[in-house]
Amino acid sequence: MHIHELLSSEHIILDLQVVDKFQCIHALVDVFSSTLSDETLTQVREAVITRESIMSTGVGQALAIPHGKTEALTESFAAFARIKFPLEFDSIDHVPVQLVFLLVGPHSDHRNHIKRLSRISKLMNHLEFREGLYQAKSPEHVIDAIKQTEQIYF
Repeated sequence: MHIHELLSSEHIILDLQVVDKFQCIHALVDVFSSTLSDETLTQVREAVITRESIMSTGVGQALAIPHGKTEALTESFAAFARIKFPLEFDSIDHVPVQLVFLLVGPHSDHRNHIKRLSRISKLMNHLEFREGLYQAKSPEHVIDAIKQTEQIYF
């Protein structure tokens, strides 16, 4: 259930340039285009946008964790973006977002979905970890930073 195991370098976008949170969500869902069918991508996109429309997933500290569950998936996937220019995300602390984790999974896996969301949130509470994500030079550096921090705290 480690977050780094859900990511691959193809699922990480560094210095993403977008104009709003929905464009960001679309870009993150699109990273799965080589992994998921078009029909599944559509259902994943709808699940995440529906969830975001209910309440912002901007959780503070310049972080957003858009997420969703759908019957179209049989396993969980994650994606990450570092936003080039701070992005308004209707965050609870009103601070624009620069780090975005997308988490999607099967509708039937509610318990693990919540655990993964919690783990991402706990990772982001560590200033050194966030700084490492801001400084990462490649997607592999992002995965390494997540893996190292997970080994320390989990």
